[in-house]
Amino acid sequence: MTTIEILEELQSKYFVHPETFDFFKKRAEYGFTKAYFDVPISEARESNLRSTKLFSGSVDFDGTTRELNIPSKDVKDGIPVTVYKPTTCRNDPSIFVYFHGGGNCVGSRAGVDTVCKILSRDAGCIVVNVEYRLAPEFKFPSNHDDVLCVVQWVKGHKEELGGSSRSTVGVGGDSAGGRLAAVVCHEEPCIDYQCAVHLVPDMKFIRGPVLTKQLIDWFIGNYFPNESDKASLRGSPLQNNTESFSKLPPALVMWLILIHSEIMP
Repeated sequence: MTTIEILEELQSKYFVHPETFDFFKKRAEYGFTKAYFDVPISEARESNLRSTKLFSGSVDFDGTTRELNIPSKDVKDGIPVTVYKPTTCRNDPSIFVYFHGGGNCVGSRAGVDTVCKILSRDAGCIVVNVEYRLAPEFKFPSNHDDVLCVVQWVKGHKEELGGSSRSTVGVGGDSAGGRLAAVVCHEEPCIDYQCAVHLVPDMKFIRGPVLTKQLIDWFIGNYFPNESDKASLRGSPLQNNTESFSKLPPALVMWLILIHSEIMP
């Protein structure tokens, strides 16, 4: 079934917001009809980038944008990041490290460029947009190692990024990027805040109306080398012990999806 057919069927059982329906309808009109698992990975990534750039649009950004490569023992030329600093930047600005989504297989910092510019502009903060390694070329936990490396570097180089020694450091992201941010907060001390958009903190609860089982199986099959990795503390940060949650920084979570696999056929 196509995404539109799935949404039409769901309308008889659930409320589907008109904007959501129109968005997927417009995607189909622009030719985004092939599922990621039906095309080569290079084509899936290109489709994802074209779609995100088309529907995210562009914004005016009054400030500086620069490219850096963060030193890493795992990535020869370093981990690429884009750093945004608005002219309205406050004194001792916060530094927000953002991780894009895409099921650990697609997505890129180019796809969330507009989002990061809006965050930087409207919050008056410095945003670091991270290009972590993707599966299936680099399987779990490669991207975790990348984002942790970047966050640790940021904490030690605040002034170089345009902040100060007093700047707070936060992490966040959407979907897979939100999970990466959640894991960073468990593993790296002294993170000041976290912000996640529709993250999946437990790999046992990842089926829904649009995020179908077939698509999830494709993401998981490409990403996790072993079945047991899904239940690991990095794979499913919700499985961390209760005590560890009491030490986490404040969190803003938007559109958290936890749909048990038995709910959807």
